[in-house]
Amino acid sequence: MQALLPDAELIVRIILGFTVGALIGLERQKKMTTDTVLGVRSFGLHSLFGALAAYSTVVTGNEIILIYAAIISGAIVTAQMYYKLFRAMGRGLTTTIAFALSFVLGTLVGFANPPPGQLLGPLEVLAVTISFVVFLVLGFKEELAHAVEVITREEMVSAVELAVIILLFWPLIPATITVGPIEFPLFQTYLLIVILLSVSFVNYLLVKKYRDKGVLFFGFFGGLANSEATVSSVTDFYVNADRKGVSRISLSVLLANLAMVLRNGILLVLVDTTFQLFQLYLVPIVILVIASVMRMVYEAQKEHVPGNLYDAKFSSPFEFGAALRFGAIFGLVYFIQLFLTQTFSEAGVLVAALIGGFVSAGAVVAGSAALFYGGSLTLGAALGSVLLATAMSILNKTVYVYLADRESGLLKRVARDSIFVAVVLLAYFALIAMGLIAL
Repeated sequence: MQALLPDAELIVRIILGFTVGALIGLERQKKMTTDTVLGVRSFGLHSLFGALAAYSTVVTGNEIILIYAAIISGAIVTAQMYYKLFRAMGRGLTTTIAFALSFVLGTLVGFANPPPGQLLGPLEVLAVTISFVVFLVLGFKEELAHAVEVITREEMVSAVELAVIILLFWPLIPATITVGPIEFPLFQTYLLIVILLSVSFVNYLLVKKYRDKGVLFFGFFGGLANSEATVSSVTDFYVNADRKGVSRISLSVLLANLAMVLRNGILLVLVDTTFQLFQLYLVPIVILVIASVMRMVYEAQKEHVPGNLYDAKFSSPFEFGAALRFGAIFGLVYFIQLFLTQTFSEAGVLVAALIGGFVSAGAVVAGSAALFYGGSLTLGAALGSVLLATAMSILNKTVYVYLADRESGLLKRVARDSIFVAVVLLAYFALIAMGLIAL
């Protein structure tokens, strides 16, 4: 007997077919001035039209259906373009181009062929990703325009040169190289250097755009990606700015640590669906949130800084020295971590956490959570590895600041904040290890 209801895959395909266009239309509808402007319904139905046409072509094997739909879509887009150019006196073709793109995204959803057991295929993921990117580009038009305004011609050329270097070396870097018995992740080291250079550029834009508040924004959002790279970059900016605003820079470092801990919590939720590790990891999250709020309130009352603290007078936003220094540190420490793990097996988990956390706690946290969830690691050992890696990732900010700036002002503040939080985390770990806190 034939089923009356469609299966889950078809339902998802229909929903996505409408959504990929409706998401773009949502942004366009926010800027509606008249009822004639295309909005959520028009964009959504247009992408759904493409999805149904492509899906029908796949099912029936008849390409006439898709050709017919493409002709209809082309006629609609042409009419919209004519209206924009000759009736609306050339008010721009962004909406028309986005409307045409929605049909293409719909066809991607219709042609998708998900692997067995999965609801989404590569083409559907691609369509959703492009739709979201277009939404961001259209929605943050003013922000992007302001970002471009603060970049000089020399800085733009520098950015293009860096992009060319990245694209040139990207396919040439091998994933690993063999150093004795160790497989060293060369591409991962290269990728971290690229991240650092990109983070430095974002830092530059934020400081130029928001002046004093920019370093605080950068500290938090940069810390979500890579807290070590963020601290290294923001410290270099501090040195280049003649070491002004030490309080704001130290707060930026603290916010980078806070973001790192929050990111690790997200990793635990994603990897360990039992949420046992995350529940116990809430302690360091609460500690850092309280410490950050207290420090921000204290510094706001203590120090008054002028509005022109940072003049953004740096000749180049890309700090190659900081990037290479960070890459060298990562390479050395990661090599030691791999050696200890292979030599001591499970007995080296905590030692590897100490070493690995010094470079980046994210990999240690995700790995420990995966081992626990797979039954290869006990809850106590996994939590100990996560806490030690987090504590070391907080303490390592002192080293990164010291390498970039050996003046005592910033170093003392960062060391004080880092040691306080790390000691609390280690005390929490000690209480668990002694059995005083039940797991």
